[in-house]
Amino acid sequence: MAKDDFLGGFMGNPARARILRVFMFNPSESFTLPVLAKRAGVSLKATTREAKKLLEWGVVKKGKTVSIIIGNTKRVIKGKQKIDTWAVNTEWKHARALSSFVHEVSPVRYSAIVGAMKRTGRVSAIILSGSFMGDDSRPADLLVALDSLNERRVEAAIKTLEPAFGREIRYAAFTTPEFRYRMTVQDKLIRDTLDFPHLVLLDRTRLL
Repeated sequence: MAKDDFLGGFMGNPARARILRVFMFNPSESFTLPVLAKRAGVSLKATTREAKKLLEWGVVKKGKTVSIIIGNTKRVIKGKQKIDTWAVNTEWKHARALSSFVHEVSPVRYSAIVGAMKRTGRVSAIILSGSFMGDDSRPADLLVALDSLNERRVEAAIKTLEPAFGREIRYAAFTTPEFRYRMTVQDKLIRDTLDFPHLVLLDRTRLL
């Protein structure tokens, strides 16, 4: 467990904290257990156990979704199967209070974000927006500019960060010259980020 993960320490259960974080950071989404386990970075066995406990307390609720079964050859549809899904129980009396608490104490590991991005290449700028600022209406959660852009490396780095934050991270990556150009022409994505609450983690070449 990370030293700055107060929620995990407070609950005495890092797995439950990660799973709860996924639910509270994605209140409008429903998850199958395998997807929930992957998003939280927790084993399927632990995810199943903790989801059932949260269901017992009323924190989450169960639903059903239809899964189409595809045959091995020629993608023939063999049938349909209903599978369980899990989502935040917004009608639970403490839902809003628990969501506020989880958001308040969940660690935003700025150093981890900077470190992950630096491993993808020479970074000139990193900006946090969107969900990191509590505003999902923004077009992206993270903007990054690099002298040389390797999209595969950036995508892989983002995937390593997502379990810690309990949600998918929407991002946009640019080369440094492209980012500078977009700043010059008042690009909509850039303006929709910089004109609203945001946090500059890195500005090596004073682009901002």
